[in-house]
Amino acid sequence: MNKVTTLRVFRFDPDSDKEPRFDEYKFTVQEPVSVLVALSRLQKEQDPTLAFRDYSCGLQLCGSCLLKINGKQQVACHQLVRGGETLTLEPLFFPERHVRDLVYIPEE
Repeated sequence: MNKVTTLRVFRFDPDSDKEPRFDEYKFTVQEPVSVLVALSRLQKEQDPTLAFRDYSCGLQLCGSCLLKINGKQQVACHQLVRGGETLTLEPLFFPERHVRDLVYIPEE
């Protein structure tokens, strides 16, 4: 059975926004998908302005998709979204390295 899932996504564009905010996106999930797949789906179906790092190795090795998911540092390629859940997604917050929305410049 399909259940409505909600993603609360941190949004901030330093070039145009005065303050960060959270936007809520609702969609149905038939079977669990990764947070990264869910973000790609949201970007395609609901909000093409959503910025996130959409490349990852998918093996929890490269760390390019690290986010705070419900307040905990996790890799978006492996954290699952299940129907009926509400997840809060934030960048790993380094103000000096924040680019936009969920994108930040990782340490070298």
